[in-house]
Amino acid sequence: MILTVAGMMIPLAAHALNEQVWLLVNGGGGTYVMSDLNTEIDAINTAYAGTGWSFSRVERGRLFGIAMGFETASNWNFGAGVDRLDASTRASDASGALEYKFGANNWRLFGEYALQPVGNSTFFVGLGVGIIQESGKLIESASGSAPLEFKIGGSDPSYEGYIGGNWWITPQIGVTATAGYRYARVKEVNVEGVPFIMSNGEVMSLDFSGPSARLGIKLAAKSLGI
Repeated sequence: MILTVAGMMIPLAAHALNEQVWLLVNGGGGTYVMSDLNTEIDAINTAYAGTGWSFSRVERGRLFGIAMGFETASNWNFGAGVDRLDASTRASDASGALEYKFGANNWRLFGEYALQPVGNSTFFVGLGVGIIQESGKLIESASGSAPLEFKIGGSDPSYEGYIGGNWWITPQIGVTATAGYRYARVKEVNVEGVPFIMSNGEVMSLDFSGPSARLGIKLAAKSLGI
């Protein structure tokens, strides 16, 4: 929804201000807090010690994203985007497997202030606000049977701060890199709409907070040319 609205509004705003609009495709990764999840994993692994049934802890993951926005002559840069955050763990034995794919979508609106005006290679600082939306699945597999899949959901606000830089190779093609910290905790996770209850009786949270970095290709065009 954020990108849909931004896709309509950003070109119009840039056209009115006669500024440079851009599209960014990026990849990267970061570390996660995941205290609830890893505590539960440790408890399960302890309970099933010696059986071969063991989940790996979830402490980091990759991200892939897309964003769009525009740069202004007053050194400000505004945009909207989404990052797909990867997180998964799996356990198996001869009878079957259980896999948790805790992938989440981090929808974000952001503003950046650069040291140089529009179209110049420069460093910048940025702040973002958005929604972290858990959009994963639980997969149960048993020998001789088709896998069963269950949707994992939940959402909460997210925030981030970062520093970065733009390096324009040509007036239309640039490389953008950022590094910073993201707060993105889904406080109550559900499976098919039912709260995900841990062994201690509490509802599971998934915390994608932590340092993160992005590297991407930025494609720019003058708004009057769109």
